[in-house]
Amino acid sequence: MISTYIPVAQPLLDNRYEVLRLLEDGPWSMAWLAEDTRLPSRRQCIIRQVKPLITDPQMQQQLRDRIQSEVCTWQKLGGIHNQIPWLSSFADTKGQIYLLEEWIPGVTLTQKLQENGPFDEAMVQDILIQLLSLVDYLHQNQVVHCALEPNHILLRAEDNKPVLQYGGIFNQVIAQIFLENNIRPIPWITTSGYLPYEQVILNRHYYSSNLYSLGLIGIYLLTGKPPHRVFNLTTGQCDWHPQIPMPDSAFAAILNKAIARFPGERFVTARQMLMALATPRRFMQTSLTTHTNFIQQMGAYFSSRCFSLPSSEPTFNSYSS
Repeated sequence: MISTYIPVAQPLLDNRYEVLRLLEDGPWSMAWLAEDTRLPSRRQCIIRQVKPLITDPQMQQQLRDRIQSEVCTWQKLGGIHNQIPWLSSFADTKGQIYLLEEWIPGVTLTQKLQENGPFDEAMVQDILIQLLSLVDYLHQNQVVHCALEPNHILLRAEDNKPVLQYGGIFNQVIAQIFLENNIRPIPWITTSGYLPYEQVILNRHYYSSNLYSLGLIGIYLLTGKPPHRVFNLTTGQCDWHPQIPMPDSAFAAILNKAIARFPGERFVTARQMLMALATPRRFMQTSLTTHTNFIQQMGAYFSSRCFSLPSSEPTFNSYSS
């Protein structure tokens, strides 16, 4: 489908970019592959247009300001770290916003899995290590990614390294504007299941929120099943272990810690999770020691409570089941 948003009489966007083909037609934006006609190399790029879904001028300005703020944040990071594409923006004479993004040939993690099936443990571990290094760089710059999921991570054709894509970030920004202004119905809210509850429900973002997403990405790559197919709605637990050959491995334990429900139960930093992946035996020993100490502390607590009960108060084993 060809977008009606590109003026027919204007062959070049911003008098510079020649559109080659449509890449994406989403609920919030459209994206095209284009060439920069002002460069001798005619470098290719992605041009993303935010759809004019809002008619209120004040909200339009709010959306422009929020998107520009995101662009400024990612401009400082993109092009410096080799797994973050460069990003820019421009507006036409009508104030329509366009995002300009580096074009990187490759396939998303979702496409790769659909083509080849689930990954083996070594491949998943290698991808997570590279993503954790990237996320650690973001966290050092006080940035928590708001949309980490397989559809937004590209395996670069040149070296097979995982690279971020910006589409999901700006979808989240636009959805947040709708929520803040109480606009209903909301055309799109992420239901992918890769974001933790504190991001989706409480709108709180912690460093460990990104580690939760990475843990679920690892499980998806291992099992071939997205979160909604491995979460047990009755227990609230992620029952993914029967889907893999070694459910009791250290790697499985590391992923389980990453996807713990509460932020305080997860890895605190990306570096901590990286260290666990680098030394899985030490991680298992530390986890076992921590668990044993906890059980001993709880046992001592309950013992002290039992022995301190008044004679008139029944002991625990006198209660009915």
